[in-house]
Amino acid sequence: MDQKNVSQNQTKYIQFRLSEEQYNKLKISGETYGLSPNLYAKKLAQKSHLKKPYLEHDQAKSLLLELSKQGTNLNQIAKKLNQFDRMDNQDKELIEALRYTYRVLAQAQKGYQELWQQLQK
Repeated sequence: MDQKNVSQNQTKYIQFRLSEEQYNKLKISGETYGLSPNLYAKKLAQKSHLKKPYLEHDQAKSLLLELSKQGTNLNQIAKKLNQFDRMDNQDKELIEALRYTYRVLAQAQKGYQELWQQLQK
């Protein structure tokens, strides 16, 4: 492909600002390869290997929100369990139900956290 066809296909223009220090670093790196700072930045962009995210941004936000809600629920249950000093039989049933719910939510939250860690790799 000749130079004219390449330039005809490249119709988008990107412009960004750098600090003096950033520009000098880009310039020196480019000079090492015999390239201008602009061409060196272009080559870097073309060769970058960004990983495709496992989740879309909205999905990741939803997952984080759900984890936060579950953490809040766990904290509320733990606080309630710690407030019981004297119990009658009805309170014992309530406490056992709260403990069961706490274990279920803690297990679910652990699963979500493991999933989140795997997705961040």
